[in-house]
Amino acid sequence: MKLLPIIIPITLLLSGCGKQIHTTPDFSRRPSPPPINTLESISSADSGYAPHVYERCKAIWLSYIDLAPMLSETSQHGFEAQFDKACRNISELGCDTIYVHVRPFGDALYKSELFPSSAYLCGEYDPLDIICDISHKYGLSVHAWINPMRLQTADMLSQLSGFKTADWFADNSGLVCSIDGDEHLWLDPAYPEVRKLIAGGAAEIADNYDIDGIHYDDYFYPTTDASFDAQCFAEKGSGTLEEWRTENISQMCKEIYNSVKAVDSRIEVSISPQGNIENNYNFLYADVQRWCSEEGFCDRIIPQIYFGYDDPVKPYISTLKEWQDICANDSVKLTVGLAVYKIGNDMEFTDSTGIIARQIADCKECQGISLYAYNSFFSDNSSSERISEEKLAVRKALEKY
Repeated sequence: MKLLPIIIPITLLLSGCGKQIHTTPDFSRRPSPPPINTLESISSADSGYAPHVYERCKAIWLSYIDLAPMLSETSQHGFEAQFDKACRNISELGCDTIYVHVRPFGDALYKSELFPSSAYLCGEYDPLDIICDISHKYGLSVHAWINPMRLQTADMLSQLSGFKTADWFADNSGLVCSIDGDEHLWLDPAYPEVRKLIAGGAAEIADNYDIDGIHYDDYFYPTTDASFDAQCFAEKGSGTLEEWRTENISQMCKEIYNSVKAVDSRIEVSISPQGNIENNYNFLYADVQRWCSEEGFCDRIIPQIYFGYDDPVKPYISTLKEWQDICANDSVKLTVGLAVYKIGNDMEFTDSTGIIARQIADCKECQGISLYAYNSFFSDNSSSERISEEKLAVRKALEKY
């Protein structure tokens, strides 16, 4: 979701809890209880947790912005209480799946040997362990959401040591790149060792936590500027720059998929690209039609169809039809991302009471919907009469979905 860095100042990330974390705390692992309601899954004779996925999901995204107030709790009990409240809200709304941000900026909101601890961590507890435990008690399927390529700022990464991303940045090797106008650094997916780290990070989460899925969104190439990876393209490139970058992203997706499935084939891998299909190709080098029509890239595609019915460029109904048309592989489920955040920020979404509910109903031939994002319905600033009306309409729509 490319709007996040625009609406949230990067000082939030830099400040965190007023400390710079250089190593991961020594978390203790606790077994998760089974979900309290029936989820669709593949039975297994293996011991341990069995991933559960709703075939037709009703999901919501919890971004790092949504989690930040909860993570400000220094005690485990405090975080548990806040996250329990979030799960209660989600369940009462009618959702059954959460996509929860666990690595937004090359950092980890969990115990990791590969990525440094997030500056958002304020206590010596393991958030992801607690997230899995509490979510499953409410019957919610938990999908760990990562941003594969986006890293910390140069100032933050230069203070770290003992992690590959920090070492690559210090070595000026070209594996970590910068772009004009963005204080974040970015991994270059053209390098095999970069893709190995990204895929290994996904497998690490799948191996160590009781998650039901791995999820990532549209933070692929951050620029079309040829200077971003000119050195690498001169050394390794073939064909046009566009073709080469597109193949690099697809290869990264395939390696993430394979690494997760090697841990447990029942864990779902989902990708959320932009809703505008052309933008995926022209700006992000994301071959979404290939991912939707061939096996081995994802189990579920969740395009961000954040458009109203009257959008002059990408009207909702015709854009939805475009995605239905390219999902030619029955093994790839189509779930539609919907823009709750636009209520109060966009005229059509603000003036059209029940618009999200109607969009949910229009997805009856799809395999799910996902709402962006949690705070749009449940923050301190979301108690307006207009939001309450939409929330009620969404709850009723989800009951019928």
